[in-house]
Amino acid sequence: MREPEASGMNAKEELVRIFDDKGGDSHPPAIFTQTGTVGQMASSGASWPEANFVPEKMAALALEASKAFGFATARIPYCITVDASAFGCEIAPGTASSQPSVRGSRYRGDGFFEDVPGDLISPREFLESPRVSAVLDAAGILSRHEDLFLVSGMNGPVACINNLLGIENVLMALMTMPEKVTAWLEAVTPRLNAYSEALSEASDDVMIVEEATSELIPADCFDTVFTPYLPQVIRSAKSSFCTTHSCGDTLEVAERLAGLGMDGISLEASSDPQAYIDMVHGQTLMLGCVNPVGTLLMKGPKDVVAEARRSAEYGFQIVTPECGVPPLTPDGNLFVLAHYREYRFRQSSKSPVPGFAIQKRMAVPPARP
Repeated sequence: MREPEASGMNAKEELVRIFDDKGGDSHPPAIFTQTGTVGQMASSGASWPEANFVPEKMAALALEASKAFGFATARIPYCITVDASAFGCEIAPGTASSQPSVRGSRYRGDGFFEDVPGDLISPREFLESPRVSAVLDAAGILSRHEDLFLVSGMNGPVACINNLLGIENVLMALMTMPEKVTAWLEAVTPRLNAYSEALSEASDDVMIVEEATSELIPADCFDTVFTPYLPQVIRSAKSSFCTTHSCGDTLEVAERLAGLGMDGISLEASSDPQAYIDMVHGQTLMLGCVNPVGTLLMKGPKDVVAEARRSAEYGFQIVTPECGVPPLTPDGNLFVLAHYREYRFRQSSKSPVPGFAIQKRMAVPPARP
């Protein structure tokens, strides 16, 4: 792994070059998934739940990853409920340490879901909805910071309908009446296409969160639910780069997923990095694969640096957390991740982070991307 020159350390230009050149040997650190932590909320004065709904707060919290730790990236939003809110779902706002979640949807019941209604909001109405407008406004604020690489996240079609209809309902319908699932995918995709295009106009990268894990969607359904729709949303991000993220075990579908046209892919690959590298086999850039819970949350700076360096050695072109950063992640661990290329530890070294008190480690549910 080539060590970076000090003048180019953690620069937006380094990330752009990686994307433009389809690779590189500097392996810069970045965060492309959700970044909000309680430490950053305290230092920025922008906390959840307000920072999930108010554009100025959303942007202020996003900037803290650069201000406090030195990342060249800023990422919004901090949850995956924005599209569900636009479609009229009831959203639980969350707390300072938990993200918003879908509490109810008029489209689903117990074991069933409705047909696509004739009054489904139009793409224009989708973009004008309060939560979508808030993210677009925050992206506009962040775009003024030209020294930062702005990542804007959104759901893909499958993740969207899982929120609207319920994951269990979608899985059951795929087995018994797949035409109802595809009708919903066809309905939501044009709205998501419009959102992807709007985000890309203000962002350097649009990250599409898609639930492609074979733990949820059987691999033999891949060409039914992902291949016809996800590439449309990817192509709609025509003014920026486009990456995708999927939680869970995706090894069985990683090759097909990586071939859908994105510029980079983020997968939960830390369980077997080499297997994922082999499956993707250079079709797209790979982002990862620092474990956010097992390492960033639960271990110390030395472990974070070691896992980041291993990720670079495996061939992940951009070294990132492989999923959303847990809200209680210690500040010190994020600092060393941002500077992992600079650190060399003595055998007895435990914490090389002056000025950062390593917070008490707590077992909490992982953040969503």
